[in-house]
Amino acid sequence: MLWSLAGYKVVTIPLHDMLTMLLPFAVFLCLIGNLVWPLSTLAAEPANGASVYAFGRHLLELGDHYRAITELKRFSLLFPDDPKQLAAQMLLGLAYEALADDDSAIGYFRRLQQTEDGNDFNRLALFKLGEMRLQQRQYQQATQLFRRFLTQFPDGPLVDRTTYLLGVTHTLAGKAETAAQSFTSLSPGSPWFHRANAIQTAFDMAEPRPSKSPRVAGILAGILPGAGHLYLGKPRHAITALLLNGLFLAGATVAFLEGLEAAGVILLYFETGWYLGNINSAKEGAREFNRRYMQDLQDHLYKTYVPPGLTLKQLPGLGLNIQF
Repeated sequence: MLWSLAGYKVVTIPLHDMLTMLLPFAVFLCLIGNLVWPLSTLAAEPANGASVYAFGRHLLELGDHYRAITELKRFSLLFPDDPKQLAAQMLLGLAYEALADDDSAIGYFRRLQQTEDGNDFNRLALFKLGEMRLQQRQYQQATQLFRRFLTQFPDGPLVDRTTYLLGVTHTLAGKAETAAQSFTSLSPGSPWFHRANAIQTAFDMAEPRPSKSPRVAGILAGILPGAGHLYLGKPRHAITALLLNGLFLAGATVAFLEGLEAAGVILLYFETGWYLGNINSAKEGAREFNRRYMQDLQDHLYKTYVPPGLTLKQLPGLGLNIQF
């Protein structure tokens, strides 16, 4: 609608059309407000270290390991002077261990183990290093770490558990007498005492270890190709070795009798290789036979008597203070 006032033209706009025109502008203002408000809030209320740490720990307790790692790393980066830094490093090690990332977990435990002696983080990190080496079946390294733990921490939490694991490690390595000496440190009242007796009994009552002599197998194979494999209980290998050596030897003999010295030499050269290979194969087969029996026994003892790795939820009950 257009009308005139004192010589000026005035345009009137219906209310509905005016609201329609102002709506996009109002939406734009709302979007800007939503973006600016969180920023101003963050500026006014900086992130709290305790809350970030608590959230990361909570995620770890829930089993959300990836998000827990993210939050704990964020805490470590933003609050380097916070007294909970050592606890965060320990939780990161436990989170990586739960994800089967052994290299990362061991890295965190090693750094913690190098901190000031006597604190619970140092104690737990050294124990976890030994425990992880045992889980990786690196028995020599696990033995060294468990012995070191018992030397540094002769009293307090984890001593009985470490003593038991040290004995188990010796048993798995085939050192039954050394294992028995380690187990004697456990008192009858220890929760690990009966388990120690059980693994010793299981090891002692295992079927007499069958063995095959590599020397005997090699001699038999040298006397008659295939005899060494027959000694090992491998008739198909024995027949194969006998046929191959017999055929090449027979071929070389016929070649020499027919005056084909070059062909005879070539066949005899290959026969020498088959003959020596037959002897070496019989020796290695005897060694593998002996290893296989020990490996089967180790697997059984490991699955039955090695406890699962220590978790975050078990620490308070052991008297380890990594909570703040």
